[in-house]
Amino acid sequence: MNRWGAWEALLSLLLILAVGSSWIQVEGHEEHDAHYWKHMAHELLYEKKDYTMQKINIAKNIMVFVGAGMSQTTVTGARYYNGGDNETFAFERLKWSGNARTYCVDSRVPDSACAGTAFLTGVKSNLGTVAMDPTVRRGECAMDPAKQLASIAKWALEAGKAVGFATTSRVTSGSNAALYANSPDSRWENDADVGAGGCNTATVPDIAHQLIHGDIGKQFKVILGGGRKHFLPTVETDPSGQRGQRTDSKNLINEWKQSKAGANATYITTVNELASLDTSKIDYLFGLFDYDHLPFSADIANGSVTPALVRMVHYSLEMLQKKEHTNGYLLFVEDGNIRRAHGQNKPRKAFDQVRHYANAFNMAHMMANEQNTLLISMNDVGSTLSLPGYPARSSDLLDTAAGTSSADGLPYLGLTYATGPAYSTYYRTGSGRLDPLEVLQSVPNGLERTCPALVPMAEGADGGEDATVYASGPWAFMLSGGYEQHFVAHTIAFASCIDGACDGAATLVLSTATMMAALGVRLFV
Repeated sequence: MNRWGAWEALLSLLLILAVGSSWIQVEGHEEHDAHYWKHMAHELLYEKKDYTMQKINIAKNIMVFVGAGMSQTTVTGARYYNGGDNETFAFERLKWSGNARTYCVDSRVPDSACAGTAFLTGVKSNLGTVAMDPTVRRGECAMDPAKQLASIAKWALEAGKAVGFATTSRVTSGSNAALYANSPDSRWENDADVGAGGCNTATVPDIAHQLIHGDIGKQFKVILGGGRKHFLPTVETDPSGQRGQRTDSKNLINEWKQSKAGANATYITTVNELASLDTSKIDYLFGLFDYDHLPFSADIANGSVTPALVRMVHYSLEMLQKKEHTNGYLLFVEDGNIRRAHGQNKPRKAFDQVRHYANAFNMAHMMANEQNTLLISMNDVGSTLSLPGYPARSSDLLDTAAGTSSADGLPYLGLTYATGPAYSTYYRTGSGRLDPLEVLQSVPNGLERTCPALVPMAEGADGGEDATVYASGPWAFMLSGGYEQHFVAHTIAFASCIDGACDGAATLVLSTATMMAALGVRLFV
């Protein structure tokens, strides 16, 4: 090796040590600084925006669809269930796709709260927290305004855009809450939950209260979903006959109506009421269609009072695409039933829900103009579903064996979960596995059939694999490749020129030259 080669080797070693030292520091404290996540995203924005010399429109409108728990394995299985292995869903036809790393600051596997915080606020946080700084741990009672993160909904409203959302979940749960609320615990959906957590309800507002009275939620043009129980007091019943769960005697539904006095505001609870609306005469629409989460799409029968997600999306867009909304709109859509089906180890319901989700996305896509609308479809968290073995293409993925075990001689299915309640259905203490085909035949309703789970749990856990992000429209190419999940929020802001992102992407970040100069000082001082 010549002298220059020796110097190269030494410089390489020093660089590795420097980078390694920086990595250790990131794990130690930098990830708890919100600015760390913002700077990381801005650096990538600055790099990606130079990939094209073409003139690109500003995204006047933004649509973000989230299939909770819709892992890539889920999409693969749902293709077979809904037409065949070569089936393609509407969201898969978008021009660009990428992979987002989903870990939380304190957990390798996220939940919907910290995942939603990442892609809606642009900052990664801790497990179970909603739009709170990563220094805040789940269950802390402190509500320091300096540690409350702003979401893309706030940025959109400040830019004069109309904002709304539709969900198959409670409107106060999952990633929906990160749109408008700040909470140290995603479980604090009503005041009783806050009190049970040991906090003062006078200083720590619950999520439902923030939706109705918070600076962001009270401006939403449309809110559609479930979860009436968190808006009603214990002394009142909802249309299902069940009592509310609030202990502060507040009826937040009535308070929403009162807050919109003088405006054309409508509250609804059934699909018939939704279908009869003339949205041109409504300024604000609030629909709560269930006491809790909305039922699975597979369980919605003819004559049901629950609207399908596709219908909620249609009316949401009618509310947001009005001519008077000259600055555009932001629509957020979440289907939490995919994740809940996985939690019950019921793949048929999960796959049917993916079709339900895809139909809703297709409706929105047809109603949008890609020239001025950024469309995004993604999952927030993964699942523990896997597709093992080598089943024949002609076989039924859900009801036939994928192969035979060389250990116990019993067949195994082409679908399995790592965790969940189905463990006891397929295993017996002392005797081991049961024949899964016999187990399936004992359940006549195919939709209620489960598949084996390896670890017994009351509810299946989420998965920590990368989330798949699909996108089309202005600047959608920036969501190709691999990146951290929080980068999605910064891309939305940049593409739509909200929150000062257009003029700030190149000036509010450390340039590559600055980073190299800093590295040089670190190496040679």
